Amino acid sequence: MLSACETDLSTRDHDEALTLSTALVARGAADVIGSRWAVNDAPTALMMAVFHDFVTTHGLAPVDALRAAQLWMLDPRREPPPTLRGELRGEATRTDLDHIHFWAAFTHQGNPAARDAH
Repeated sequence: MLSACETDLSTRDHDEALTLSTALVARGAADVIGSRWAVNDAPTALMMAVFHDFVTTHGLAPVDALRAAQLWMLDPRREPPPTLRGELRGEATRTDLDHIHFWAAFTHQGNPAARDAH
C-alpha cells in the first residue's frame, strides 16, 4: 500500500509503466496500490484504515478491499469499523468524504484474483 502522493504516476516520459507501483510489481509484489495524484492526509489515512480493516477483518483481497473502501467513502450512511479509534473515528463523520479527490486517486496493480479461500 503506497498511500503517499503520486506513487502511481510518472512525471518522466509520461509513461504509466514507469511508476513506483509498477516497479514493485516488476520486482515481484503480487499487489500494489498507489495514487495517481496528490491526496489529502486525513481522508487518505481514514481510507487506508478502512482498507486494512477490509483486508484483515473481512478477508478481502487487496483489489476487492480497495473497491470496498472506496465505496465506503461514497456511502453517506457509512459506519466506521469497530477497530477505528481516535482522530480517524472523528474523520469518519465528515460529510465530504465522497469528494472524488479523497478516494479516486488510488489504483490497484498486480493480481486481480480474489484471495484464495484455502
